Formats: sequence, structure tokens, C-alpha cells
Amino acid sequence: MTGAASGGKGIGAADLLRLDQTGPLRFRALHNQDNGTGAIFGGQPIAQGLAAAQRTVPDWPVHSATGYYLRAGAIGVPVDYTVEVLRDGRRFASRRVLAEQAGRAIFEMLCSFHDAEDGPVHQHAVPPAMPDPETLPDIADFMRAHADRLPAILSGDFGLSFPIDLRLPDAEAAFFSPPASAERNYWMRMRTAAMLDDPAAHQCLLAFMSDFWVAATPGAPHLRVADAHRMATVTLNHSLWFHGATRADEWLLCHTESPWAGEGRGLVRGAIHDARGRLVASVTQDVSMRRL
Repeated sequence: MTGAASGGKGIGAADLLRLDQTGPLRFRALHNQDNGTGAIFGGQPIAQGLAAAQRTVPDWPVHSATGYYLRAGAIGVPVDYTVEVLRDGRRFASRRVLAEQAGRAIFEMLCSFHDAEDGPVHQHAVPPAMPDPETLPDIADFMRAHADRLPAILSGDFGLSFPIDLRLPDAEAAFFSPPASAERNYWMRMRTAAMLDDPAAHQCLLAFMSDFWVAATPGAPHLRVADAHRMATVTLNHSLWFHGATRADEWLLCHTESPWAGEGRGLVRGAIHDARGRLVASVTQDVSMRRL
């Protein structure tokens, strides 16, 4: 297929992962998710790149992925994914994925799949108790309710339907209090993932969600969320480790922290737990930070 890609604020889970095979190791995505600035949302090529790689390996779950953003992706142009087979071992399979638009590279990723086996088990302590996400306002509803206190660029973006449901433990403080520590906690889920049962699809959707709100953490000590439009934050690379199966349509608690920022960049680390306190994924990003 060579038609133009569709873009929008509310791409569903099934459309996000729908890839047309155009060659033995080539796949094309026709649905793009807008990040609110007219470019492709960063979680999209991670999710779609994993979905492409999954179609070239045995029925093993992905355990890690590292991607580099090379250019901003255009909303109206299909994304082509080329998978390179690097290794097929007894327990591990490695792939390289290149994402291109009109022949120009926009994203490259290395990912590895593992045939799970028995071994020692431990994880960090369960995160502190957070308010039940069902008792918290949806971030889009909160921003619409406080549109008179927010710049139009923020309330307008979040007023549109983004496919990830985000809930903050204390949205009032996050948006309107003085700059806080370089730490954040929030709940997230993707409702449209409920229609999918394949565990591999839910790994891809978790990868999609893992890019949401993470990059803003290094800026938290320097400006309020309500002033975030005064800083241009762009993800340079994204690494993700999967620790166990989970569902993207169920509530996930994300804790992020930034141990360092300087030289126009910031580092952020995140831990993603399910509602039972089980650590299901870890994420790290290096981001560019420029005051406007």
C-alpha cells in the first residue's frame, strides 16, 4: 500500500499496531499519532517497531529495546519499518529496526527477545500507596476545567482526545504550585487495548505509553507544568526493559525521577508497576531541554 497515512489525537490500539507487510522484512504503518505539536508521538515508533520485529521471531516476549530519535516524524506520511535479523539463539533473538518516511530515517532501535526460563526472583520495594486512580480526575478533564488558568496551547492540546488515560495524584499542585522535585508519580492506561488479548500486543502498547510524560520530569524542578510550554523538551533516546506480562488497558503506576540535568540535556529514569505493586517495566530517557 502506498496511500497517505492518517493522523490524529485518538489513534486506537488496533490501528496503532496494524502493519502491512511490504517485503520479507519490511512493514508499513498507515496510522500516526499526533504528539500535539504536529509531529509523530515518540511512543509510536517504539511500539510499531516492536510489532514489526515480533513478526520475525519465535513466540517469545521482548525483554529490552533501545531506540534513537533521528528526525521528527510527519503526521501525514506512512512509516516504513525494516527489520534486520542480527541473531537467533537458543533463548535470545536480536533485531535491529529502522523506521523511515519517504526514504528518510526517523528512528532506529535495537531490541531483544527472550524465551523465559526459571531463575532468581526479586524486585525493589512496592512504591508508596497512591490514591485510587478511579477517584482522580482525568488530566484532559482537569485541564478543560481550569482552562482559564492555563495557556491556550496546553488546554487546547489536552482538550483533544489522546489515547492514554492519565491521572495525577495531585493535579492542582503539579500544575500550579512552585517547581517541585525532579520526581513524578502518575497512573496511566490505554482503554482501547481492552479489545486485544495477545500478550505481545500489550507489550507494544506498554512501550507506546512508556514515552508519555516521562520526558518532562527533568524540567519539573525548574518550572511548573502550567509553564511547560516555555521549554522545548525533545526525547533523544528511549530505553525500555520488560519484567513481566501485563495489560495496557489496566491501571499502571509510573514513578519517574531525574538524577541529573545540564548542558542542555536531562536524564530521566522510570519504574512502571501494575496495580498490585508488581514491577512490570523500567524506562530511561535522555532528553534535550531548551528554554523558549
